[in-house]
Amino acid sequence: MSETTEPTIDLKLKASFDFFTTESLRISDLDQNGHVNNLAFLQLFENVRNRFIAGRTPLVRDDERTFMLVHLEADFVGELHYPGTVEAACRIVEVRRSSVVFGQALFDGGRVAATGRAVTVNVDRTQRRAAAFSEAERDMLLKLLNL
Repeated sequence: MSETTEPTIDLKLKASFDFFTTESLRISDLDQNGHVNNLAFLQLFENVRNRFIAGRTPLVRDDERTFMLVHLEADFVGELHYPGTVEAACRIVEVRRSSVVFGQALFDGGRVAATGRAVTVNVDRTQRRAAAFSEAERDMLLKLLNL
């Protein structure tokens, strides 16, 4: 069972998000052209996604359960340059039986630099397989979806 509002969510718009972190660009993030490297964009996505998960979702890592990233995609829209900061954004765009799809973006001021989607699966450590969310967890995730 999947519930989504993805067609109405434009990840290129800051107004589509209510969770942001400010990330510092590092000189080590630069490529040979002097731009922030594509891999650094993905690391910035990872930072904000994990802060969002820890601060807002019922996903946990303990002796019984964990969650794993199983899919990641990115659209590189604009360049980023050192020095500076970027606003990284994250939200839920789809809730599935045992996984969540996160929508993400990087903003340089009002300009979008990248958008992406990440799928994270809830995992039962004992059985080593995907585990369905409880009704309470699912309700919490759906509330986040509808923000």
